[in-house]
Amino acid sequence: MGWIFPHSILIVSLISLTTLASYSHAADSEDFDGIGLSYFEQSSVDKSDSEFVHYLMPEDDVQSFLTSVLELPPLPELPKPKPEEEKPVEPTPEEVEKPKDAKKDEKPKEEEEDTYGYFDYVPYGQYYHVDYWFGKAKWKNSAELGLNGQTGNTESNSLRVGAKIKREGDATVFSADIRHLRTSDKDGLTQNNAYVKHKLEWPLKIHEKWSLFEKTDVEYDEFKAFDMRLVFNGGVSYKPYKTDATDWTLSIGSGFSQEYGSPQKGIIPEATLGSELTHQITEKQSFQIKFEFFPAFEANQGYRSVTDASYTIALDHGLSLKLSAEDRYDSTPNNRKRNDLDYACLLIWQF
Repeated sequence: MGWIFPHSILIVSLISLTTLASYSHAADSEDFDGIGLSYFEQSSVDKSDSEFVHYLMPEDDVQSFLTSVLELPPLPELPKPKPEEEKPVEPTPEEVEKPKDAKKDEKPKEEEEDTYGYFDYVPYGQYYHVDYWFGKAKWKNSAELGLNGQTGNTESNSLRVGAKIKREGDATVFSADIRHLRTSDKDGLTQNNAYVKHKLEWPLKIHEKWSLFEKTDVEYDEFKAFDMRLVFNGGVSYKPYKTDATDWTLSIGSGFSQEYGSPQKGIIPEATLGSELTHQITEKQSFQIKFEFFPAFEANQGYRSVTDASYTIALDHGLSLKLSAEDRYDSTPNNRKRNDLDYACLLIWQF
């Protein structure tokens, strides 16, 4: 009997497993009996709604609830940065000092520097104008006039006219001075002379204070021992001191002079030494002192010197008042006076 009980338990277990397997096989066959068949080959047996519950859409209230739950909340709006307030520009001390009307009257620097004398520009084809050949430049032109007269016991009148031209270009500086003096009394002429001077400078690029120069002077005097004197010289000049208000130039060189209609014949080689100082005292006042010394290379041929000083006061409308004095000295006057001193009060018009 002892071996029957284990065998009975084994038999019962096998029967149970067989029953479960047959049940599960039947269930699986029912679940997958439609796989591999077309729509028309599948069975038309209705299935319960419970089998398709996971395919159905939820009710409206359930759907709205799920949507509200799953929807992410909107991000909070960040505060926008405030625009920076523009700070008012503080005026410079120069703008505070200058009135508003003064700015309107001021001209741009370019207009002041880029001038063409009588022309605002150089039209094409005007080859006779110096700027056509040498480019833009700054011009300074002036004309002067002086009249003196006397009547009564002595009758005399004096006339002095002149003009100055200066052209400052990029590569050259050209200046010219023209003057004529005429004085007469009841007996006739007592003074009648004129001269034309010009100077051409080439500033050196190696140093801004150095420059080369060339000068030519033509002098006429009816009451001198000569009819006309020609002076030509050249050399180098140096500016030991230069500011916006002061300009001091020293020059040294050599050349020659020749007198026409004079007892002194031939060409006289000579040296040249010069000094020129210009200073702007105030906005409307300035003075100039110029000295030139011409010693001949041979001692018996003497020497000459010219000293010129002037004081200028600016008026309105481009007019100025000028007080000037010029002394011309010649060590070999040929039986004439060595010194000639000319002084005058002139009215100058700058244009």
